[in-house]
Amino acid sequence: MNNYRNGYQLNAKKITKSHRQIGDQTTKGGLLGIMIYTMSRNNVDPVLIGLIVPVAASVLAWVSTKIGDPDLACMFIPDDKKTD
Repeated sequence: MNNYRNGYQLNAKKITKSHRQIGDQTTKGGLLGIMIYTMSRNNVDPVLIGLIVPVAASVLAWVSTKIGDPDLACMFIPDDKKTD
């Protein structure tokens, strides 16, 4: 018996690259949100927050290229091109 809903098999264990990409973007966005919230609660100057956020986003993207696939900047998709 196939249990499909919206084109996806409900009991499938395989996570597609697009789902991993969504998870990666959500994780980075959550980290940026926590960082902004923490800085605003500690009375950091809003101009400084505005300057730090793009730098932090760039650092998170760079970290993602080092952990996962560098072409996608996604830390949850392994780089298939790496050889041991």
